Amino acid sequence: SSANAGSGQAASAPRVVEEVPKGPPPLAPEARNKLERDLRAIVAEWVERARKYSKNMVHHGTAAVALHVREGGSGAVGEIALGSDRPMRPASNLKLITTAAARVLLGPDSSFRTRFDTSGPIVEGVLRGNLVVRAGADPLYDSAANGDVEHLLAPALDQIAAQGVRVIAGDLVLDELSYQVPAAAPQWPDAGQHWAEYCALAGGCTANRGCLTAVVSPGAVGGPARVALFPREHGLAVNLGVRTEAKGKLDVQCGAKPSGVLVRGSIPAKSEPFIASFSHPDPVELFGQALGGALARRGIVVQGRLRRERNSPAQATSALLETPLERVLAPINADSTNAAADQLFLATAHAITGQGTRAAGAQATQLALQRLGISTEGLAQVDGSGLSRANQVTARQVVALVEKVLTQDGRSARMFLDSLAVAGERGTLDDRMTKGPARGRVRAKTGFIAGTSALSGVAETVEGRRFAFSILVNYPDVGGLNPSVWKPMQDALCERLVETRP
Repeated sequence: SSANAGSGQAASAPRVVEEVPKGPPPLAPEARNKLERDLRAIVAEWVERARKYSKNMVHHGTAAVALHVREGGSGAVGEIALGSDRPMRPASNLKLITTAAARVLLGPDSSFRTRFDTSGPIVEGVLRGNLVVRAGADPLYDSAANGDVEHLLAPALDQIAAQGVRVIAGDLVLDELSYQVPAAAPQWPDAGQHWAEYCALAGGCTANRGCLTAVVSPGAVGGPARVALFPREHGLAVNLGVRTEAKGKLDVQCGAKPSGVLVRGSIPAKSEPFIASFSHPDPVELFGQALGGALARRGIVVQGRLRRERNSPAQATSALLETPLERVLAPINADSTNAAADQLFLATAHAITGQGTRAAGAQATQLALQRLGISTEGLAQVDGSGLSRANQVTARQVVALVEKVLTQDGRSARMFLDSLAVAGERGTLDDRMTKGPARGRVRAKTGFIAGTSALSGVAETVEGRRFAFSILVNYPDVGGLNPSVWKPMQDALCERLVETRP
C-alpha cells in the first residue's frame, strides 16, 4: 500500500500492555454528588453571564451546553452528565476522534507512506522513464521549520541518489490514486476565508500542510524588507512589497490565489521577523513544485514535465518516504493544525477502505468506534479537523473515546496524553489556566468555530485522581462570547475538577 502504513492490520496484532499504576479509589457518593452540584452551578452561572453579555440573545433556551465527566476506573457510577447525549458541533474537538481512529485502526507504529516508483530502467545515471510518486496523504509538515520541507523530503531523495540517478528522462508524475480532488468540505467557512491557514486544503499529496509560509525581516529604513517564502518552489507568481519603516506598527498582509502570492505592507526596523502561513490554492501542485525544486538542488535533472495521474503504471520502487503517525499528533491536537488532521483523516480512509475520500473517512471512524465498543449514534463526520459545521458528536462519545485510549496499552496512552495541549504551558492552552491549580494538570483539546466552543481531555487532581471530560457549547453566533464567557466557564469547570477531594 502507498497510503498510511500498517495497512489497517496493526490494530489486531498482539500487544504488550504496560502496567498502569492504580490511582486512588473512586469518589464516595457524597463527594461525587457535591462535585456534580458544583459543576452544574458553574454552568448555570456562566450561561447567565452569557445572557447579560449578549443582551438576552444567548440564554438557556438558545444555547446548548453539554458536559460529561467520568472519573477514571469508576465506570458508569462515576459519570456526571449534563446534556451529554445530544449531538453537538464539536469544532476542533473532532480532532480527538480523528487521531484516535487512526491509532485504533492503524496502530501506534503506523506511518504515512509515500512511494517513489520508476517506469523504466536506470542506465548510467539516467532513469529512462518517469519518476512516479504514489500519494500517501503525508502532511509533510514540521512546525519548527517555518514552512521548509526539504529536510522532510531528504530521506527519499537520499534513496534515489544512492541508486546513481542524476537525470530523469521522463516526467515527474504525481499519482493521486483514489484520493479526492482537494476542495473545501461541506459547510466550511465562506470562500472569503479560504486563503487562511485554517482553511488549507487536503489531498493525496501536499507540502507544509498545504500552506505557504512567509518570513518577513526588516531591511534598511525606507527600503524593502526581506521576504522569504517556503516551500521555496510553489508554482505561483509572486508579488512582494513590504517596506521597512523607522517606527510604526507591523502591518503585513499575505495571501495566495491561482493568480499569485501577495505579501505587502510595512514592518518596523526594530521588529522581530514576522512569520505567517496561508493556504496554497492547490496542495498537490505545491507538493510537486517543492519536490521538483528539491530534486534540482540535489543535482537531479527532470527532463520531462510535472503532471498528475491516477494509478500510473510503473515497474519498480525506487524510494519510500515514511513519516511516523506520532510526529503529527501534537501539531493536530496541541496546536490544532486543521490540514494535518484532514490529511490524517484521508490517509486512514485510504488505508482501511482503499478510498481516500471524506465519505470513506467517516466509514473508518465508525469502524474504529465500533471496535472500541462506543456507540456511534448521532455521530456525523465530514472532515478530520472539525472546521465543518456539519460535524456532530456527543460529549459522552468524546469522553468514552478518551477513556478507551487511556486504558489501551501504555504507549498509546502516553502518545495521546503527550499530544494534547497543557494548561498554562503548551499548545492552544498555553495562555489559559496559567496561575490556578489547573496549570499543568489539564491536558485537553480546544475547539472554536463561529457559534461553537469546546474543550475535552483529562484533568488530574493533586492526589492523582483522573477525570476524562468533554465540554461542548453550541450557541447563537455573538461576537466576543467565546473569550468572555465560554473559555472562562471551561477553565472554571476544569479548576473545580482538579480541586476535587475525597
